[in-house]
Amino acid sequence: MKNILIAMGLVLITASSCKKFLNKVPENAVTQANFFQSASDFEQAVSGIYAPLQTIYQSHWIMGELPSDNTFFAYNTAQRGPEPIENFATFSVVSNNTHLLDNWKANYLIISRANMVLSTIDAIDFDQTLKNNLKGQAFFLRALAYYDLVRNFGGVPLFTGPATSYTGTFKEKSSAGDIYNQIISDADSAAMLLPGKSAQTIGRPSSGAAYTLLGSAYLTLGRWSDAQTALEQVLPMGYSLLSDYAQVFSPANKYNDEMLFEVGYVTGTSQALYSTFPYTFLPQVTDPSIFTGISPEPTNGSGSFNTPTRDLIADFEDTALDKRFAASIAFYSGPSPLPGITYNHFPYIKKYQYPHTTAAQTAQDWPVFRYAEVLLMLAESLNEQDKPGDALIYLNQVRQRAGLNPATASTQAALRPVILHERRIELAFEDKRWYDLIRSGLAVSVMNDFGAEVKADPQAYYYPAGTAPVASSFMLTENNLVFPIPGTEITINPKLVQNPGY
Repeated sequence: MKNILIAMGLVLITASSCKKFLNKVPENAVTQANFFQSASDFEQAVSGIYAPLQTIYQSHWIMGELPSDNTFFAYNTAQRGPEPIENFATFSVVSNNTHLLDNWKANYLIISRANMVLSTIDAIDFDQTLKNNLKGQAFFLRALAYYDLVRNFGGVPLFTGPATSYTGTFKEKSSAGDIYNQIISDADSAAMLLPGKSAQTIGRPSSGAAYTLLGSAYLTLGRWSDAQTALEQVLPMGYSLLSDYAQVFSPANKYNDEMLFEVGYVTGTSQALYSTFPYTFLPQVTDPSIFTGISPEPTNGSGSFNTPTRDLIADFEDTALDKRFAASIAFYSGPSPLPGITYNHFPYIKKYQYPHTTAAQTAQDWPVFRYAEVLLMLAESLNEQDKPGDALIYLNQVRQRAGLNPATASTQAALRPVILHERRIELAFEDKRWYDLIRSGLAVSVMNDFGAEVKADPQAYYYPAGTAPVASSFMLTENNLVFPIPGTEITINPKLVQNPGY
């Protein structure tokens, strides 16, 4: 009996010791509790928030431009692997589309990292100016991520702090209105905390970028006066239109005076920090060196996407006079490896085609916000307050840079389509058109009409003879104004409910 009691005591002591041991954090483990100790720790952490932006904007055009009437794709009968991309253009997207999940995961990774910084930074004592800057960047990036999510998916789960348990990662959708409230709160906080353009590190958002994001959110919500107030803060901050439209996008001219925020890419490093989307926008050819000058080069097998439509080309007022046309769109005639497709004056996006040194690796950045859009948003917010005369002041600055005569529409109703048209041309291939159609209430009618054109003349929209979109494509309803929530997220999170219609 004595031996049994001794054995039981040893078991209890061992169990107690194990419990204490298991409660200890290994000394060589990096955790939230032991990592954030200094300013440099937070600088590293904030730098890490940016990384998923490169993933998002490498392919953001799939969700932001391809569903619009600006671009389409060349249908490749020999290779149907790109069909998940094509489905965004024909409104045939289903919840297991991998591009939905990629966007969702990358945006929530930004949110998670921003939450980690914001939940810990005030507990550590270091220079307040630097602390404010880092907090402002985290607020801006969280707002930007939620802005992308809400415009793509509608209401989504809202996290404003790190999850403290496994079950805490499962949340139901917050309403789109609640998400916008968070975006506005975060963007406003960022605007108050971030320094101006001249005092900010190159490549990081300034207060001007935060005010631009805030103004864009207000514009989406139709809060015209609030949008005007936010956007007017940007005017005296040192941004301006470059005289040469093409130079706005040149990698040799990164972070220029027109760019408020861009996602940066670089080449020549040991890591894959380069951009590849310019190759995707070229016509698919056997040897892309005919465009890039880099030889030998492998085939750009994922090319002929985001191809400008004849509708967009026709919408330019004067292709000879408007400087943006030659800078944005070029044409190619030559051999085609795509069955049944002939490259005869085939259009492609020129806006992002600049010299580089390594095949399929460019330092081409993605423009998120630039000063021209600030002017156009100001014009819209003023016009919607029935101030067309004031709106024309900002609209015509953009037109003047393009080499066009001033617009003269004198009423709100007459000026409204002029502003929308100007946004289509000025911001072509920058992922603005689809969202513009949605917030203007035109997406369903415009894209159903566009779909009817494609079905009536598929060869004019890069389908080989004898092929056409399926009958069920381009059947838009209000449900199509957001995409389905990724199916895997629905599977693992029992609180998530799929968007209507999917």
